[in-house]
Amino acid sequence: MRFIYVYDPLCGWCYGFTPVVMQFQQLHSGDMEFDILSGGMIVGDNRHPFSTMTAYIQREHTNVEEMTGVKFGPAFLEKLLPSEEMMDSEKPSVALTVFKTYQPANAISFAHDMQHALNYDGLSLNHDSTYRKLIQKFGLPEDEFISRLHDERLRYETNQEFQLVQNWGITGFPAAILDTGKQLYLCARGYTPLDRLQQTVDNIIQESNRL
Repeated sequence: MRFIYVYDPLCGWCYGFTPVVMQFQQLHSGDMEFDILSGGMIVGDNRHPFSTMTAYIQREHTNVEEMTGVKFGPAFLEKLLPSEEMMDSEKPSVALTVFKTYQPANAISFAHDMQHALNYDGLSLNHDSTYRKLIQKFGLPEDEFISRLHDERLRYETNQEFQLVQNWGITGFPAAILDTGKQLYLCARGYTPLDRLQQTVDNIIQESNRL
């Protein structure tokens, strides 16, 4: 049984949903495998400065806070958000690919750290220095990690991940898939509270066992 979390590092609702997935992982660490895939929400020609999203995010972030309990920090809302820094999902997605080569079991935790660095601390995920700070708590080799962050092969792997998610028909984030070994089931689309996620997974497992 494998739980696949499909997210994007720049997605505000994903920032709210990742803590739910982390709780779910703690509850099921003994009976389920966990994976996290990047969806490629803002890449290529879709990239744009944060400032172009200021009005939308200033309005929407309160909904995310009220529904999920996460907080957006002043450093993000007042400094990074109005800036000309580019919104680009690729580099943090490559960073997750790199991280998974070291500590796949902690990948969801690392994804959350990236989201917190962006949405609370207001740190750009386009800068190598951000990752140097984030990987320290995991004890990873900094220079090696940064070197691999610029590896074309890992960039290609990451873009293949975007393509896989697209092939599954997932165009909105967050989402989650349960792989029963027989079939893939969509078990979350958009923010989903823990109790509802658990109920959906239980229903899928019961249905799968009947097949």
